[in-house]
Amino acid sequence: MEILSRWGSILLLLLITITASPCFGQGEEKIETDRPDQTESSTVVPKGTLQIESGYFYQKATEEVKTVRTHAYPTALFRVGVLDWLEFRVLSSLRDSVVENGARRKVDGLSPLNLGLKFKLWKEQGLRPEAAFLVRAALPVGSRAFRPDNPEPELRLMFSNEITDKLELAYNLSHSWVEGDTRRGYTLSLSGEVHDRLTIYGEVFGNKQKGEKAEHQADAGILFLLRPNLQFDLALGVGLNEVAPDFFITTGVSVRLPR
Repeated sequence: MEILSRWGSILLLLLITITASPCFGQGEEKIETDRPDQTESSTVVPKGTLQIESGYFYQKATEEVKTVRTHAYPTALFRVGVLDWLEFRVLSSLRDSVVENGARRKVDGLSPLNLGLKFKLWKEQGLRPEAAFLVRAALPVGSRAFRPDNPEPELRLMFSNEITDKLELAYNLSHSWVEGDTRRGYTLSLSGEVHDRLTIYGEVFGNKQKGEKAEHQADAGILFLLRPNLQFDLALGVGLNEVAPDFFITTGVSVRLPR
């Protein structure tokens, strides 16, 4: 019942957003989002616009004799176009984790506040991919159960190549610091536009923290344009090795508000 309640909240949010969102002309630029995949896009939001990307996330992870079920509802990313080549970002979510290890223990609250800047580096030209750079940090702000003791920064390079007019290859390289240890990560995503309103993608991604085994996962999803400035998404993912989470599901809605 708890999960159904959360899904009901997401559907209600979707209906409200559709109703409240203004209509745009046929020439309006289509929204580009950084969700639901793990590959951050190499684009920035248009100058003077606010883009809100929100959703629901559920993950199950088995760690030896312990099972952790995590919900985030909603995740909320706010992206503000500052300049033609720069955006400011704020990310956080309400979250709960249920740990089952003989006994059942639940912790919930606000995830760390994450602030960031994304810089557009250059456009695609020939074999040279389009590129962007993201710097962000999880701050020691939020519920005590989830927030870090110190700011945890991340640096990320994002690239993309248009293979055809409807097929795109995107990939990221990241370097971050978690609990004082370094973590390196990668993503690789192939997406295709099967209709003016519908895009599907497949992706592999992973990370390796110092002193830990590497985690590798894969996911696939759909992005559906309800309007040029309004997008619905759904994705499913699985772990590819023993130390990775078992599976996850995420769905959400994104809207770009007018200038």
